[in-house]
Amino acid sequence: MKKVTLPVAMLVIGLTSNLLNAQSGWTLQTNPLGAGDSAMIGKVQFVSANEGWISAGNGKLLHTTNGGINWLIVNPEPIDTLFSWSDPAVGMSFINPSTGWIIRTKGSFSQWNGAVVYKTTNGGADWSKQTLTDWKMGLSVQFIDANNGWITVWNVSGTNITGGALLRTTNGGTNWNLAYNFGPGKVGIPFFVNSLTGWMIAGGVDSLSLIKKTIDAGLNWTTQWGTTTQDIFNAIHFSDVNNGWAVGRNGLILKTTNGGNSWANTGITSAYNSNTVFFLNANTGWIGTARDREAPKVLYTTNGGSSWTIQNTPVSGPRDDIFSIFFWDINNGWLVADDRICRYSSVTGIKDNVNLPIDFSLFQNYPNPFNPATTISFNLPSKSIVSLKVFDALGREVSILVSEELPRGTYSRQWDAAGLPSGVYFYRLQAGLFTETKKLLLLR
Repeated sequence: MKKVTLPVAMLVIGLTSNLLNAQSGWTLQTNPLGAGDSAMIGKVQFVSANEGWISAGNGKLLHTTNGGINWLIVNPEPIDTLFSWSDPAVGMSFINPSTGWIIRTKGSFSQWNGAVVYKTTNGGADWSKQTLTDWKMGLSVQFIDANNGWITVWNVSGTNITGGALLRTTNGGTNWNLAYNFGPGKVGIPFFVNSLTGWMIAGGVDSLSLIKKTIDAGLNWTTQWGTTTQDIFNAIHFSDVNNGWAVGRNGLILKTTNGGNSWANTGITSAYNSNTVFFLNANTGWIGTARDREAPKVLYTTNGGSSWTIQNTPVSGPRDDIFSIFFWDINNGWLVADDRICRYSSVTGIKDNVNLPIDFSLFQNYPNPFNPATTISFNLPSKSIVSLKVFDALGREVSILVSEELPRGTYSRQWDAAGLPSGVYFYRLQAGLFTETKKLLLLR
């Protein structure tokens, strides 16, 4: 399968002394599709500590229930020939272990025959199919809960992309309505944090040079960044409504802490080209990057980009691109690079315990707001008796997530609020003498 990369341009940043070399914990896993163009894969996402999915360029999926020790091939489409863009890796979205969507294109790279959306509600055992006859190609899909989701679609004339649109659903994909028309020759890739608020990198087919924001579910967009076509992006990611990142080539790594009202460049050297970004919270994140004629690497920060650590990967080819990174918690993550799958584990790959926490910390849940499930992470600098509980706005206990002794480390627990009403809730961590409480919002 042909690999398609959205072109990007330049922003020159000097090499900083904060860029440090470090021992990596990345190891290869087996891709059951094999190697080469027919085995190209895109987005990786985990729905629990052990269960995850990877979208493949040939329309199939890879599925694991044991952290990637074994990946199985899942084929949602038994009849039509499908393909999907492998870069950027945005064609899959799961909201929990049961429910997920993928978007694909019928045909091939030389014959685009229609966008098609697939949905599962039983963990991939069965898939429903919806063909969007008015659009030739499907690019991206994102859902933030069981009802609210967005897809981007393109139209073509011959083999030339003539324009695209953002479609929105409020009933889980039963109906799709036009939210925003990009205009002739224009496209965009959105990222939403709740049912109303989102951002996208947008522009021409060959120049995603703008960052736009919506506060009405994608109907209207305001430009927050973009006065020159030199700043062209590959990916955008927000950990909450305030903290977000946009990355591209030639050292382009932009950060906002105020919802995009202002952006600062925390880039490295202009020789590095970044294709994907993932943050667990405002401080802790990873960026997949590469320098020409060198193997790809991962940039890692625990201080919001004030300094970066380089993590080497076992992906050796100078032309391999890291399409997608996903971390379940600070110690366990996965990446996809062309036809390669890699897993990160701090237990086996880091010397001298450099990733073990030194302070107690309770992180903001993600996503927030959420519906119906969210993940809560915390750090333990020593073995502790731990209590993690959720309370409603009246102080009544509604869920116990942890009640046991745990060794030093970083932990994540998922809270599923199915059956509870919308509103403000609080979660409290007690570990030894340490106590901290944070607020979270269930928004249906």
